[in-house]
Amino acid sequence: MQCPNCWRPIAFDEKYAKVVSCPYCNSILEFWWGELTKVWEQWIFVEFPSQFSVWKQTEFKWKNIYIKWQLRYEYDWWFLDEYFTEVDWKIFFIREDDWIITVYSELEAKKVNIDISLDLAWNNLEYDWQKFYVEEVWIIKLTNIKGFVNTKIVPWREYQYLIWVSNWKRYNFEKDLKTWEFRVFKEENL
Repeated sequence: MQCPNCWRPIAFDEKYAKVVSCPYCNSILEFWWGELTKVWEQWIFVEFPSQFSVWKQTEFKWKNIYIKWQLRYEYDWWFLDEYFTEVDWKIFFIREDDWIITVYSELEAKKVNIDISLDLAWNNLEYDWQKFYVEEVWIIKLTNIKGFVNTKIVPWREYQYLIWVSNWKRYNFEKDLKTWEFRVFKEENL
């Protein structure tokens, strides 16, 4: 059977189980008349196979790093995770999206009234006196937080993302759709 929320396979004993949790999207599913129906969404963190785990040390790019926090976002029936680590007193965000790992450092955070429309993708734009090319624009929902994270980041709130390239570096522009605050991250090497 498949989860009606994320369409991934669900394995359970139909003979005994009437309620089951999807291990991929946190949905609570009810089995009735041969079908699964989503009845709730749980707030616990469902773990995915990853080399990163909160409050644990791991080797990444030939360095021992300690993962302090984790944010999980949901988009198009999938998740992306951001793991936070500190190296040489600088915070890095390690993004794992469909097993693709990117390292970002935070550049700035401020409030702005910029509207990032979804049709900005694949256009050349200028922002803050810098020219850039927009690769992607999408909206994601923060579904879970693990570990201590800045309280301005709120679960179940939607965030708008713009991925852009300038001078051979990739940047992420993240805007909170409720408060209009945004952060810019730059792709970096650890």
